[in-house]
Amino acid sequence: MRTLQRAAAALIYPTILCLGVACERTDTPTAPRPMASVGSPFSQPVDLVVDDDGLASTTDCDATTPAYPTITQAVAAAVDGQTIGVCPGTYPEVVALGPLAINKTLTLLGAQSGVDARSRSGLESIISDVQGTSVSASNVVIDGFTVENSTVAAFTGYGIWLNPGVSGTQILNNIIQDNIVGIGLANGSGSQALIQHNLIQNNNLPGGAEGTGIYTDEFVGGPTVQNVVIKENTFKGNVDAGIDVSNTDPAGGAFNLDVSTNLFDMNGRAVVLFNTHISTIHNNRVTNSIFVGSAAIRLFDNNTSLSITSNDLVNGLGHAIRLSFLGAVGGPSSGVVINENNIGTVGSTSFALDGLLVDPPPISGHIGTVNAECNWWGSSTGPTSLNNPGGTGEEVVGDADFTPWLTAPAPGGPCTGGSTPGKVTGGGQIDGDPVFAIDGVLLSLPALIPSLADPQSQASFGFVVKCCSTSGNLEYNDHQADVRIKAQSFDALVISSPGTSCPATPGSKHAKFTGTAAVIRSTGTTTEPFTVDVDDCGEPGTGDSFGIKTTTYSNGPSTLIAGNIQIH
Repeated sequence: MRTLQRAAAALIYPTILCLGVACERTDTPTAPRPMASVGSPFSQPVDLVVDDDGLASTTDCDATTPAYPTITQAVAAAVDGQTIGVCPGTYPEVVALGPLAINKTLTLLGAQSGVDARSRSGLESIISDVQGTSVSASNVVIDGFTVENSTVAAFTGYGIWLNPGVSGTQILNNIIQDNIVGIGLANGSGSQALIQHNLIQNNNLPGGAEGTGIYTDEFVGGPTVQNVVIKENTFKGNVDAGIDVSNTDPAGGAFNLDVSTNLFDMNGRAVVLFNTHISTIHNNRVTNSIFVGSAAIRLFDNNTSLSITSNDLVNGLGHAIRLSFLGAVGGPSSGVVINENNIGTVGSTSFALDGLLVDPPPISGHIGTVNAECNWWGSSTGPTSLNNPGGTGEEVVGDADFTPWLTAPAPGGPCTGGSTPGKVTGGGQIDGDPVFAIDGVLLSLPALIPSLADPQSQASFGFVVKCCSTSGNLEYNDHQADVRIKAQSFDALVISSPGTSCPATPGSKHAKFTGTAAVIRSTGTTTEPFTVDVDDCGEPGTGDSFGIKTTTYSNGPSTLIAGNIQIH
């Protein structure tokens, strides 16, 4: 199991142990690439040039002009803002000087600069410093290299290590392979970091945090890492994880990470998160996760406001998604939303274990119910679950709301699974001065009568929804928050008993309906998915409740101050 206490005494990063029972290395070193000098390979003009034979010009790697034979020498000669071109060749640098140190704001261009590393061939500029590459300046660009064979665990063990406090680094179009760890991630409060168009593979050499494509914790990246985009990369053959955020600093964490449109294949896990906040994992494809007993997306302690959407989680030897609490930092995760994903392909056997496991009490993996609506679980009947008799898709275990579900794969699959024939009507007001629909039955929108008191303190609503097929209308207005929500379409209506807020009331009912709405503010209008939860607790409606949630707004469920809800 991953150690919970991380000491920085001897190493920059902690020792990481296996969370599963099958952690043996299955990789083989990547074959070497051909090397030779050719004409200028750089994607833009350069100020200084490096060639391992010591002869090149800024426009021609075949020139006989004296050039820097090592990248270290070129960095020492450069000034902030300059661009260094590195010709095809191998650059082990000078071991006695430590890692290749990038301590100025520079752009480094390899022979494959500007060429997507995921599907390229040709001559490479190969950085093979056994102590890795250390970036200690902000706004550094590393573009078009192969970075490999960082083997000395004491320092740094990373193909590229971004030192705590740097920001604005761009790691583009690189093959990062056969290191202990591919990238050590940091980004402070300055510019956004970008990691794009890289092939990050087989980083499994022995050492701390081995087997990881991108790794960070409070020692490697500093107490806080923020504002990082990781997109359009391939992570392959990293036996622990493609991306591992293991920050356990209670005063820090990772914030505003955007992990999108990556391919994860034959990794132990795709993504592992501790203490990560206001972040998104979306539009990725995950295949062949090999970590037995773990999960393709593995969430541990204290993750908040995390969105997992529109991913293809294809198959693996553990769970597709699992949420747990180990007690390493903070409390269990909260505000995790899992929507519009394809979890498995057909039936319930794409993953060896569950499609979704939220660890149950006494050590719950999530505070409150996980929103896992509108996912494809491998079957139009929905997930296998005690709460879904007849479901034959990937299994859901724990406190997760998976209804409605997609009845065909995303994108395009309708989110109508589990819909219930019926009709729900209502109008009223919560959290402010009363506004209500006449007799509690909404005949048209807006069928609302404002009170004569302060209208700006009102949060009012009115709706009528019926199934099947699901149709209707909804309008909601929170005056204080400057938010108006108007439904554009409806996906599903699910009716159940008893009411969530009044389970002891005979005949009480609960209804949930979902769809897409215009969210209107004085600053502009956005189109967002919405979910409404209501309870009909009997007449005269004083115990009824209403709640609404979109991507950027949430209110309730709260007991009505005035109005009425009826579920038929």
